[in-house]
Amino acid sequence: MPYASVADLKAVIPSRDLQLLAAFDGAGAAEADPRLEQALIDASAEIDGYLRRQVTLPLLDPPHTLNVYCRDLAMWRLYRNLGHDTERLKSLRDGALSWLRDVAAGKVGLGDDDTAPTDTSGGVAMTDGPDRLLTRDSLRGW
Repeated sequence: MPYASVADLKAVIPSRDLQLLAAFDGAGAAEADPRLEQALIDASAEIDGYLRRQVTLPLLDPPHTLNVYCRDLAMWRLYRNLGHDTERLKSLRDGALSWLRDVAAGKVGLGDDDTAPTDTSGGVAMTDGPDRLLTRDSLRGW
């Protein structure tokens, strides 16, 4: 199951590009949706390759971050297949892959986590240190 829907993808692709995508190989407008769906499936598979070691797949309630990165990766694939200049989209792809590598390495979490952060330690009270400069006795008479 893709992390983003065709409607999510259509919301970020300009209408003139959607028309180009629909006219790809002389196909009609109805042929654009399967192409968009396949790009989302491919992007989701790429994402799963990075997440496989960190989480149990499939994710029942994927975070919104995966929706965004799935759209970015799918857009890059679609525009590259159309022969468009993908330099602008390459930075989106590079950002998504960098974040996915960090998730795979355990450096960052998936995001959208509503659980409260836990302390890394219970905390220890400092019980010794330098002698106090101002005490009741030293301030007596002031």
